[in-house]
Amino acid sequence: MKKYDPLKTDFEKPSVMFVIEDTLKGLFGNRLYNSYYQSQGGFEGHEKVLDFGCGSGVSTKLIARQLTQGGMVIGLDTSSYFIKKAQKRLKRYATAQTLQGDIQEIKIPESSFDLISIIHVIHDIVEEKRQSMVKALARVLKPEGKLWILEPIKESHGIPVDEIRGLMGNAGLKEIKATIKKSSYRGIYQK
Repeated sequence: MKKYDPLKTDFEKPSVMFVIEDTLKGLFGNRLYNSYYQSQGGFEGHEKVLDFGCGSGVSTKLIARQLTQGGMVIGLDTSSYFIKKAQKRLKRYATAQTLQGDIQEIKIPESSFDLISIIHVIHDIVEEKRQSMVKALARVLKPEGKLWILEPIKESHGIPVDEIRGLMGNAGLKEIKATIKKSSYRGIYQK
């Protein structure tokens, strides 16, 4: 089976199949993402959250809905195409903002977030940049802050569990919970 190549995905001009997948996430993602967030422990409502690789903002919207005690979520993505979609989806939510750019280049103060959510993103970053990206995420996470991650782990589309754990560990993050299924890895890390 061919190994997944993240360079073959154009997030500025996504394929028809990718747009269809995103549309389906918009229609049916509430159930999928709500169950994911509940399995991770849910939100108290006051957290400052970074939704890293937010895409069109489906998960960002669900996080925003749960931040009812003064919390805030920032959806960050490198794609202008998807950030525009996220801005439309989030315009009714005062607890949500979007940022476009690379986490390594955007000037986000150190220790800014209580929680970072990553859903199906790390595998889409070229291998040479993954470690520096995860270190940049760890930098903006508060001490004792948590990072929730869900990644595909199939060779045809994903990233090996050992690589995920290595990236996180090398960035100073400790795995505190993990669930590994046939095609996915779900983990909670703490700084």
